[in-house]
Amino acid sequence: MKKILILILGAMLIAACTNTDDMIEKEWHKDVKRVGMVVKVKPDKLEQYKQLHSDSNEGVRDLLCKYNMRNFSIFLVQLADSNWYEFGYYEYWGDDLEADMKALDSEPRNQEWLELCDPMQEGILQGQTGWKNMDRIYYNY
Repeated sequence: MKKILILILGAMLIAACTNTDDMIEKEWHKDVKRVGMVVKVKPDKLEQYKQLHSDSNEGVRDLLCKYNMRNFSIFLVQLADSNWYEFGYYEYWGDDLEADMKALDSEPRNQEWLELCDPMQEGILQGQTGWKNMDRIYYNY
């Protein structure tokens, strides 16, 4: 009964991805790599950036799934310094993050997507460009 419940929950959590057969067979407690990132959004590009990432825009969602990125979420907040910041989170369910990210980077549609999005962002540290990976210090399973 427990295994059936685990399979049902796993299927529900990853149903947005098209190729889930192999994921459903994996145990729910698999050691998933959880990634948090942060970046600034240029204020004059905020509305355009939000439109690009709206639920109605397919974007590169299928490519994220293809390369084992699940539960990809982006949160937006304006802080006291008046800057807009994004927090991005995803779970990597594959076995070779470096190879999958390299393959994703080589996808022409992903390259086009980044050509649109990257100029709308700026790093949070001096000299840094793009997303800054964060250290995970807590996880409640």
